[in-house]
Amino acid sequence: MPPLLTEGQIVRNHRIGRRIGHGGMGEVYEAAHVSLQRRVAIKVLHPDWCKNPDLVKRFFNEALATNLIRHPAMVEIHDHGKFPDGMPFLIMEFLEGQSLRRYRGTLSPLQVVRLAWQVASGLRAAHAKKIVHRDLKPDNVMVMRDDTVPGGQRVKILDFGLAKLAAEHQQEGAEAVKTRDGVALGTPEYMAPEQWLGASKVDGKADVYSLGVVLYETVAGGPPFPSSEGSRLRSLHLYTPPPPLGDKVPETPKELIKLIEDMLIKTASERPTMAMVEQRLEAMLRSLDRSDPPLNLEPQPVAKPEAPEPQPSQGGVWLPLLASAAVGFFLVSLLLLFSLLHRP
Repeated sequence: MPPLLTEGQIVRNHRIGRRIGHGGMGEVYEAAHVSLQRRVAIKVLHPDWCKNPDLVKRFFNEALATNLIRHPAMVEIHDHGKFPDGMPFLIMEFLEGQSLRRYRGTLSPLQVVRLAWQVASGLRAAHAKKIVHRDLKPDNVMVMRDDTVPGGQRVKILDFGLAKLAAEHQQEGAEAVKTRDGVALGTPEYMAPEQWLGASKVDGKADVYSLGVVLYETVAGGPPFPSSEGSRLRSLHLYTPPPPLGDKVPETPKELIKLIEDMLIKTASERPTMAMVEQRLEAMLRSLDRSDPPLNLEPQPVAKPEAPEPQPSQGGVWLPLLASAAVGFFLVSLLLLFSLLHRP
């Protein structure tokens, strides 16, 4: 398929460079601001999908969602618009890294917990804004090098194109998109049981389940339910417990295994919230990471200076010396007088 944009084309003061990604729904290009030279990524929706008004609305809602959340784990979207032919585009932060899928089965428990905590923190912030991702998977978590964070790796959560935004966000520019009852949206391998039954009524607990599947796969090297057949996969997520993670990777810390098991509970109401997941991961970080102890920012009591030991004054030092000298002078005088009196 020929590129949708041409190299050198100008889009909102950005010069298009190479195509860096393409799929069934659109393409992504590297670009740079013509005067500031800031690198960006420009994402465009394929013209075939532009005929679907709901998809175009979801495309633009992605820009609003990430800017409403405003969290370090979110991709910054700087601008959006449409070409003269109606094809929509997003101008986004340029990211260099690898998807989390690249690291499955290769990370230490500490590395897994560090990355998982960042994802949970970002999704907790999304849920606080009443935004549900609904399509969390390893391909939508990018791992980047960042020496300013512990472990030197930062995550970015991608693709809020299927996100569910609360109706209140329509006042802030969100496009109203109605998901029909009973319609399942998402990536089947990572969808929560309730999401299989209909995506319109899911809440943040669906993201908790999806993150549980992602973490299971990251630790074990493969998903808990590897079937590719749709109805079989649906049945597994709805009714079958995942194979025990401890049997697959015995060296995994028990606290991490228990958390992932809790995240994969079939009944949404029995799963932890994303805020609880974040807290439990933070507690694991404190126990696993001994390399960089946190600073104690509590005010410390000021120690009172110890009283110095009493020192003799200068007078106390010289008086004994003067007395000794006087006694010595007196004895010498007596000896001289005695010798004079007894001289022949």
